[in-house]
Amino acid sequence: MTVTELLLSGGPILVVIILVSIYAVYLFVERLLKLNRERSDTSSLMLRVNAAVRERDLDSALDACERHGGPTARVLKAALERLPYGRPAVEAAFEEAIISEEQNLTRGLTPLAIMAKILPMLGLLGTVTGMIISFSEISLHGSGDAGQLAYGIGQALVTTAAGLIVAIPVLVGHGYLNSLVSKLLGDIDKRREELMGNIVRAVADRREEAGATTYRQGGEQQTERNVDMRGVRPAPQA
Repeated sequence: MTVTELLLSGGPILVVIILVSIYAVYLFVERLLKLNRERSDTSSLMLRVNAAVRERDLDSALDACERHGGPTARVLKAALERLPYGRPAVEAAFEEAIISEEQNLTRGLTPLAIMAKILPMLGLLGTVTGMIISFSEISLHGSGDAGQLAYGIGQALVTTAAGLIVAIPVLVGHGYLNSLVSKLLGDIDKRREELMGNIVRAVADRREEAGATTYRQGGEQQTERNVDMRGVRPAPQA
């Protein structure tokens, strides 16, 4: 059986399977390139951001995120932009940015999962329709040659084989892309916790410094009052 005969034996169902497989390959390659571009080492980014947070230099922290790029940097930037409005605003910004990045990263994975499920079904549908046609021919013209019957059944099974041949790589590709997305989201969550911890520590340090300054100022004022009181003599009585 030549390739042309093989394709013709599958009928329109095989054509659909081939078209779906082409789209699946395109989608997998596009998502793979996209996710690989988004992957980066965020350790250096966090060093710059944390240092800027400790120095209360918000502009430097935002600039570091802008220069680095990637989903983690975008999430951190969204949160840092809300830093002047307090911790609740920062946490809300984190949630919004993470949801947005998750939608961006997982785009295209659902169609791949659907294709991996429907391709075997399409193959089975092609086989069933092929078997129906074969047995209809037998009912009309008699059993005839057994070899010819086997040939017809073999042709009907082509679509099942084609569906499985395409579905298995699509399923593997979907799993691989899903693992890349999980790593990226895990890094975002890790850096989120790290940044929140540094923000809390920076705020605590600032309060301690403010308290110490107030204490020193209060002590100096009290000393000045004591000096003034010691320098004041009681007024002579009439």
